[in-house]
Amino acid sequence: MNKNIFINSLSKKTQEAVFLNAQSIELNLSQNICLADQPIQYIYFPIDGFISITQNIEEQSLIEIGMIGREGMLGAELILGINIHPFNGLVQGAGNALRIYAEDFLNAIEKNMELKMAVKKYLVIRIQQLGLSVGCEHFHTISARLAKWLLMSEDRAQSPTFQMTHEFISLMLGVRRVGITTTAADFKRRGIIDYHRGEMKVLDRTALKAEACSCYLENIKIYTNLIN
Repeated sequence: MNKNIFINSLSKKTQEAVFLNAQSIELNLSQNICLADQPIQYIYFPIDGFISITQNIEEQSLIEIGMIGREGMLGAELILGINIHPFNGLVQGAGNALRIYAEDFLNAIEKNMELKMAVKKYLVIRIQQLGLSVGCEHFHTISARLAKWLLMSEDRAQSPTFQMTHEFISLMLGVRRVGITTTAADFKRRGIIDYHRGEMKVLDRTALKAEACSCYLENIKIYTNLIN
């Protein structure tokens, strides 16, 4: 039906019943698609764009705690009876998504057991990935985290080339920009990545995976174990 893996994991009957009237929208780079403590108006299913889930630490500081691309959805918390966004959603990769009114999606969940169970499973995945993210930020080096983050971005962009600045990466990883610049320069010198004027390109994915912390593969394992 489309390139969103979550939707395609559902039966054709459920897809047609729930997503027939979904709107196709564009995700614009750096767009604040939702804000913490604000009502959930829409549920989003990225197709080829992706969204950073961020947490405010102080008034002027935030950090990425998760990433949602074509493997998932934004707004799964709705199934818990919570109609307020717990985190911010910032478009990290421009692209397309399907959007459904939260009220319509909640009604569909109540009527469709397959959809309800799929959303519950996905919410468990998000919780486990959130816990993994906390440990990663505390124990792993900047270089390992940067490699993991670039791989995750490449996976969701479905392309080795995507728009990204050092400043944005440092903000998302919660580290000083100089740390990102130094590490990225080392990756570039070794032919692993290239970058120019806000465009990032992965040149050697195998080498980048060797640099990444174990959290990259663990994230994939969490998703695969629960979604199947």
